[in-house]
Amino acid sequence: MQLDQLQLDLRPRTNAQALDLGFALLRANALRVYAVWLSLWLPTVALCSILVFMMPTMGLWGGGSWLLLAWLVRPYLERAPLYMLSRQVFGEQVSWQETLRAWPGQLGGGFIRLILLRPFAAGRGLYQAIWQLEGARNKSARYRIRVIGKHTIGSASWFGAACANFEGIIQIGFFAFLGLFLSDAGAMNPFSLFFVTGEEHITLLLICSILAFTLGGAIIGPIYVACCFTLYLNRRATLEAWDLEIALRQLPHVVEKKTVTSILATLFVLVLGGVQLWPAPAHAQGDPKAIINKPICNKEQLVFENRTERTATQDPDIQKTRQQVDAIYRDNDFQFYECRESWAPKFEKKNKENTKLDPETQDTIKNIALTLKYLFIGVAVALVLWLISRYRGQLFDFIGPEKVRFATEVGGLDIRPETLPDDVSASALELWGRGERRAAIGLLYRASLARLVEHHHLQINQGATENDCLDRARQALREAQFGSEIFTVLEMCTTVWLQAAYAKQFPNSITELCNHWKKTFDLRSNGGGV
Repeated sequence: MQLDQLQLDLRPRTNAQALDLGFALLRANALRVYAVWLSLWLPTVALCSILVFMMPTMGLWGGGSWLLLAWLVRPYLERAPLYMLSRQVFGEQVSWQETLRAWPGQLGGGFIRLILLRPFAAGRGLYQAIWQLEGARNKSARYRIRVIGKHTIGSASWFGAACANFEGIIQIGFFAFLGLFLSDAGAMNPFSLFFVTGEEHITLLLICSILAFTLGGAIIGPIYVACCFTLYLNRRATLEAWDLEIALRQLPHVVEKKTVTSILATLFVLVLGGVQLWPAPAHAQGDPKAIINKPICNKEQLVFENRTERTATQDPDIQKTRQQVDAIYRDNDFQFYECRESWAPKFEKKNKENTKLDPETQDTIKNIALTLKYLFIGVAVALVLWLISRYRGQLFDFIGPEKVRFATEVGGLDIRPETLPDDVSASALELWGRGERRAAIGLLYRASLARLVEHHHLQINQGATENDCLDRARQALREAQFGSEIFTVLEMCTTVWLQAAYAKQFPNSITELCNHWKKTFDLRSNGGGV
């Protein structure tokens, strides 16, 4: 890494300043960075949009879930602008075409983290450079992630969450902007699109959602990449002291500019000072040892012993210097003992036996823990997706409520309303009079089910038996969907039908049953309603 060619003023900064440096880096290279980002982002969203309209039944929410595919592969698209920015900061100019050609070779590393942890890793941009630029894998990558993420991952995660919120704001603003033009001319309502429901508006809402999603990602994507990259550079500059290394590399250039005269003058001053301070060779005369007793506390005294052997001299300057040195030694800053009172354990703790596991066992435990971690994450993601799919009707109202689908056949009998005569009871009596007793009873039974399905929304699944229908009607009665009179007539019709259809047992007359049915179910006798 050629730090002397670095185009940024890298020095230890706060995380907020490092993020701000990312904005400056992006502004300096905005045209090329956005060109390479849009060259990948727009085709990806276009492909997902084609899947939305071509295979809507394979996705949730009217096929809109295909946009999740673009969201999941987005970390791999972010490696293209990261490649360009990593070259720009060291003075290497690369075009967006060259970046696109180099992009497939930058996709290695971090696959499991980016796919499984993607929904929960708002600070993933901080680690992209570890996999892509450093080429770290496996244990090396995990170690680098711990080192780089310390004191930094919090800022990266909060910044990622902020970028996600800004994307949401852009999408809401886009919907509001379109709402101004699509609302009524008399009342321009920017929120009109948020309250549109019904199947006739599904396509419009889906197109608007795709455009809003595309716009938000197109604007925020490079910002997130650039700021996380400078956050990564700031962390490395702090750990590896890049500012000192750059300054030391620049020292030879500074020395070359010095003149020979200034160098010789500096050496002369240093030599002269050394001669003045060097002690004159002479026989040692044993000076008494200087004993300095400085009381530190009542229980202990500090004894300082000056062991320096000095030669005798009559020079007043040297004597004065020695006195100053002794005074410095007596200063409190050169006292090495301090008396403090504190609590101590009454009994010394026994040394614990070294129970450290061997490296192979530690690696095995780490691998098992990592496998369980990803397994739990996968289960959690699957559970969240299942809950969203299960309760999507309550969470998402864009596609409107689903139409209630009724059964059209029960026990081989057609219960569609259009297959029934206008006067059911009269038609049943007529069939009974012609000797078609089974058809007459079947007409009353299927007409009863048709009325309950059509007017009381009785849910009958396809393939349900007569007893299933009766049990479902009994449950609807407990839920007060209709009155007990209706259930009584249905139960009578069901009993008569089962005896006639399967036991070949017919009643003597169905006149009373027809009268009950007409009183309960006939639309004309009840004023147009059951």
